[in-house]
Amino acid sequence: MGYKRDVKYNVRRLLYANSGNICAMYGCSNSLVYANTASINEICHIEAVNEKGARYNSDLTDNYVNSYENLMLLCPTCHSIIDNKKNEGFYTVAYLKQMKQFHEQQVQEALMKKVAIEPPIYLEGYDVSGIVASYNDLYEKEVNEKYVYKILNIILSMNVAIRSVVYGIVILCSEDRTEQVDVHRLHQMVNVDLYAYAGIMMLLEQQKIIEETSYTDPLSGYETEDGDWHLVQNDYLFKTTQGTWYLKKRGRLFLVIYDMLRNRRDFYDFVVNRNLQMLRKIE
Repeated sequence: MGYKRDVKYNVRRLLYANSGNICAMYGCSNSLVYANTASINEICHIEAVNEKGARYNSDLTDNYVNSYENLMLLCPTCHSIIDNKKNEGFYTVAYLKQMKQFHEQQVQEALMKKVAIEPPIYLEGYDVSGIVASYNDLYEKEVNEKYVYKILNIILSMNVAIRSVVYGIVILCSEDRTEQVDVHRLHQMVNVDLYAYAGIMMLLEQQKIIEETSYTDPLSGYETEDGDWHLVQNDYLFKTTQGTWYLKKRGRLFLVIYDMLRNRRDFYDFVVNRNLQMLRKIE
């Protein structure tokens, strides 16, 4: 028979406030409401309202089914993926609640940054011509000083957790003398849970520091135990644990800087602690 669908106004308001106007699906950055007031958001029930829905639980109440704890905001595409019965074995109740929590945590951290921002960095006073020369000697694609300033500003302006992952990526690639990122060893190095780690990998891929190369086709995925096909294009938790990752052009720049600094301590001080004086060592 199912439950009554009745999401209260205060619950809707809280969902919108905590969503950051972004779909809560891992890896999806679709806006939910646009400047012209057009809206593409859909309220997804984690445990379904009706018996035919995904993750239906007959032991709930009408109040819980329509409560904030059981709802999340998604774009239509991600909503259809999550509520497809064929994907129910992957998008479990526990998985979706973790995903919602991680998304809302990201939103809160972003809002906090607007209030408590790290001091700006001024790279223009440092000579990066040595970095430019070393990079251009090693790689066919040439860079200039303006490019180096731009990339360093992007990464050094990110939070310390992201900078720590960049540090780990470079250390592992340098040690193994490869541009392939060992994501499992990397996760062991960084002090974040798997969901946060997947989110950081997503951000670094968006910033073209690294890229995942196994699941680039929109139809990429895997066959479930039931014989269904699970698409993984926006599933960064899966891609982080199962994918193949490589450094991109911007990531190689940090590999060059590490080689020029010659030791972990100085590179850590530069990337994680944002100590720009380390650049003096390679001028």
